[in-house]
Amino acid sequence: MSNEKFEKLKLALRESLGKNSSEELVADILKTLDKQKVFRYHNENVVNLLSTPGRVICSLMEDNTMTQRALAIYLDMSEPMIDKTIKSLIVSGLITKTKVSRQNIYKVNYELVLKHPDIQHLLGSINSHQPTIDETSIF
Repeated sequence: MSNEKFEKLKLALRESLGKNSSEELVADILKTLDKQKVFRYHNENVVNLLSTPGRVICSLMEDNTMTQRALAIYLDMSEPMIDKTIKSLIVSGLITKTKVSRQNIYKVNYELVLKHPDIQHLLGSINSHQPTIDETSIF
């Protein structure tokens, strides 16, 4: 969600809740909406550390029944971008799609995701970082 849209949403929530609403209450409501997959609450972060496929995979790991429209709203992306990304993830074998009645159910291939070079590099970087005495004594 763009920062401008996010600020408008926060303002609308504050107005709806009345003058006595706190920033904490508004943040709690936004976090609840995020948990319910209404939209992604970024806590005003403007930098995405994950690529579009990474963000889609993470969202499908959270809820594999999300529709492409729900993913587009949740991730603040266009539906064609989500469709293109899902198709590329299917072709690469990172996810599979199964039709149940009229709904698509996505299954993340965790084994392949964990073997992906980008994930291996990220995990290696995280695991190799050991705080030094200087880093821990700063605080």
